[in-house]
Amino acid sequence: MPVSATFDDASKIAALPESLEAQFPGHWQVHGQGLFTWSVFRVYRAALHVQGDGFDTTAPCASAAPFALDLNYLRNVSADQIVQTSLQEMRRLREPDEALLAQWGEQLQAILPDVGLGDRLVGVFVPGKGVSFFGREAALGQIDDPAFAEAFAAVWLDAQTRAPALRANLLGLSA
Repeated sequence: MPVSATFDDASKIAALPESLEAQFPGHWQVHGQGLFTWSVFRVYRAALHVQGDGFDTTAPCASAAPFALDLNYLRNVSADQIVQTSLQEMRRLREPDEALLAQWGEQLQAILPDVGLGDRLVGVFVPGKGVSFFGREAALGQIDDPAFAEAFAAVWLDAQTRAPALRANLLGLSA
């Protein structure tokens, strides 16, 4: 069962990657942050970055403003594990058509790398468009599908997420 804890050392949150800033210019600010653990294993440090005042904490998956979910990994996780866990949660939370879910899985598999200690993955969610993915140094790819963006954001931000304390920390709510 996943457990989340507050990770309140803001100094550990690095500036967003330059390639992201170049593609999505503007003032990004950290809205919330937390630590995701699975059993006794620390998996990643997460931060939610927002632009401007348009981010809606009452309906974060459907926000009208762009936002970035920034994951800094604290252990090795294969791309296949990331993709399969993401698909499982999107299926549980949004019940998309299985053919569409398979398509999303293929797209994610083509974009996401295996990660290890110190690696970083950032997803920029653009309302009405989709998600652009970045590593520490470069853009990794994008999925231009608003339904995918909403379902993928739900993994972390939906009220029924498997990590409610992390969600509360990211959204700046009391856990």
